[in-house]
Amino acid sequence: MDPDDGPDRESDAPRGWVSKQVHVMAAAWARGEPISAAAILAEHPELDAESAVRLIYEEICLRRDAGEDVATIEVVNQYPQFRDELEVLLSCDRILRPLGRPAILPEVGENLGSFHLLAELGRGASGKTFLATEPSLANRLVVLKVLSDDQDEHLSLARLQHTHIIPLFSEQEFPERGLRALCMPYLGGASLARILEVLAETTPAPENRRGRHFLDAVQRIQKERPPTPISDSPYRRYLEQASYVQAVCWVAACLADALHEAHAHGLIHMDVKPSNVLIAADGQPLLLDFHLARKRVEAGERVSDRLGGTPDWMAPEQRLALAAVTAGRPAPATVDHRADLYALGLLLCDALGGSAAAKRAAGGKPWNRSRSVVSVGLEDVIQKCLEPRPSDRYRDAASVADDLRRHANDLPLRGVPNRSLAERWSKWRRRQPRGLSRNAAWAFAVAAVAIALLIGRAYYYQRLADIEADLKDGVQLQSQRRFTDAARVLDRGLQRAATTPGADRLRGDLSAERQRALRGRKADELHRLADIIRFRHYITSPVKAEAQRLVRDVQAAWEGRDFLLGRSSTPLAPEVERDVRADLLDLVLTWTDARVRLAAPDHADEARRQALEILDEAEPLCGPSLALNQQRRDLARALRQPESPGPPDPSPHSAREHCDLGRSLLRSGAFQQAAVEFQRAVELQPEDFWPNFYEGLCAYRLERFNEAVAAFRCCIALAPTTAECYYNRALAESALGRPTQAFRDYSRALDLDAKLTDAALNRGILSYESHRYDEAIADFDRALAATADTAALGRIHYNLALAHLARGDRAEAIASADEALAHGYNEARALRDGLNRAARPPR
Repeated sequence: MDPDDGPDRESDAPRGWVSKQVHVMAAAWARGEPISAAAILAEHPELDAESAVRLIYEEICLRRDAGEDVATIEVVNQYPQFRDELEVLLSCDRILRPLGRPAILPEVGENLGSFHLLAELGRGASGKTFLATEPSLANRLVVLKVLSDDQDEHLSLARLQHTHIIPLFSEQEFPERGLRALCMPYLGGASLARILEVLAETTPAPENRRGRHFLDAVQRIQKERPPTPISDSPYRRYLEQASYVQAVCWVAACLADALHEAHAHGLIHMDVKPSNVLIAADGQPLLLDFHLARKRVEAGERVSDRLGGTPDWMAPEQRLALAAVTAGRPAPATVDHRADLYALGLLLCDALGGSAAAKRAAGGKPWNRSRSVVSVGLEDVIQKCLEPRPSDRYRDAASVADDLRRHANDLPLRGVPNRSLAERWSKWRRRQPRGLSRNAAWAFAVAAVAIALLIGRAYYYQRLADIEADLKDGVQLQSQRRFTDAARVLDRGLQRAATTPGADRLRGDLSAERQRALRGRKADELHRLADIIRFRHYITSPVKAEAQRLVRDVQAAWEGRDFLLGRSSTPLAPEVERDVRADLLDLVLTWTDARVRLAAPDHADEARRQALEILDEAEPLCGPSLALNQQRRDLARALRQPESPGPPDPSPHSAREHCDLGRSLLRSGAFQQAAVEFQRAVELQPEDFWPNFYEGLCAYRLERFNEAVAAFRCCIALAPTTAECYYNRALAESALGRPTQAFRDYSRALDLDAKLTDAALNRGILSYESHRYDEAIADFDRALAATADTAALGRIHYNLALAHLARGDRAEAIASADEALAHGYNEARALRDGLNRAARPPR
């Protein structure tokens, strides 16, 4: 490559230079002289992340075109500095790539790529797990998990590097069989479920077991499989000397550490159970099977991706969410990392009391107290994990691990009260086997009296600690944009601080954070209102009643602008502050436009002058805007005011500026010009939802329906739970003469938003045209129930009259036609008159 061809940072050349390099790479690969992205990046380390990722992705595509199997995890690991960008891009790539063949799972004895399959270790809903050899690496033994190629477990597992999470060696794809294979180390050992089965056969009573029985069970199971070198590891040494309860607590603490690591990366395992825990040949506990791992589910969220688990090992909120999602309803409650803690509590019940104890755990009485090896303190730890309400469980997995290790080491517990004096005494005796004499006993009694006198002091400091915890939790919830929860927690802290002496500083901090949380909540309400306007009021002006309601809502938001902008209070996160100003500007532009449209002709000029005053006030608050300048010029032109002197508006450069200008052109009906601006915004920021959405709207209005379908398909990939995306794609599909696809998209839109009137009406029209009159009538009735707009009601009643007539119900058809006329839909008059004439008897 010529060094003179390097990117010029003084102009728009970098993007053009990268495009040129893409063509150079493609030409080189076509000649059989492949150029790698790594070589280009080595020569030009100054390239930004966007340009670098584009070159890397181009190499992936060229390698695929050349017939190579590209392991995406290896690409991510090769470029750690671009890990986040590549994971997002490759996840979208997996969604948008065409589906391959149905998965053809291999059998024992076959060769799969570079692996030879020796034995099947297990199978599940997503695939099979094999013991295999890798001839290219001296026939080393590995575990090969074979999945259909639409699974994305490797993206979850590859991000996790922890002592107690099974590591991932590599990933290979076999598109000709619709498969992917995850290669992991073969560590021998057995699943915890199998170990517990062997223990139940050999040593039924838990009180007779020791930690070494874990190792004995592993060795017994291991005889059925290839041998694994066993070292004198610290895990084995601990299990050999530990009691059974200590061993179980230690294993569970290791699993809690692994879960805490996953939770720190935003992943909930969702399927913690003994069969997904491996005790390796050297005694190391390992957490397996992340194929159901996912991010948290919010209350009211409609889950469109996978949600699963094993019924007997689910937390109550997970079970309710799964039932709701299966029925097509939103999740009734939040499912977060505490669902894994519930499953960990069930695992402890199973290990310490058998499967019967695990089944009784939900009732709150899993133990037979007369025979149980579980002490009062450990029972409290397990019961706290099993609380029906997530808020009553441990805060995080690290706290569970800490208490389990403290119990195993005879230390006082932190997450639950140490309510048994006998247990506390026994623990102290075991920690201090020679520390107790007769005199020491008397000293202990005196100390106990002193401790009783200090309870009040301890309570005071605990109260201060609780207040500080409320402050910390409130700040953390705000960082997650959960402003309503943050305000509730901070209010609780203020109530505690009000009755606690010496908490003045904390009270001031709580008040400031509460004010910020309330601002954040208002900002969320503003954003929801702005999104409603962005979806519904940029091409089609709202009808009068809806426009009046819109003016009231936006005026209320504008009157609260001082609080929203918070010029005298603690600022919100920079991205939230930017969103507030952008949302407020969009609302002001729509509001002033609606005020002028609603004004009577003799008051129109006054409305325009008031709109100009509002725009002049908005500019210093929201910042300069090409769209604001354009609307101000349009208003001044309508008032026949001379244009103010000054330099012309600069050309838009950023994606946001192109999008703002495009929306302004939309309001004025310049669809062709608006489409150009949105296309430029998409080129600059292809992952931004709104430019893609508006590009689809413009394409539809310009009757470029195939382009509209493509744009709304991108919107669905970016926001799969947004009903308007499916609705608008259905309009384009219908215009292309694809009623089946349009019907499916209207149905999906109604699943996401049952009050989307036009979707119900249009789906009913499709059913009517397909002679499914009962379905059409049901949809028209649904549309009637979802709107109060007079014009819409007239149109719906007219279509309802046609459906009743087609079904042969003349009386209902006449009644619906009368209703259509009553709502001002005059096209129904000819239909009503024709029906009435046909109903008259001949004279």
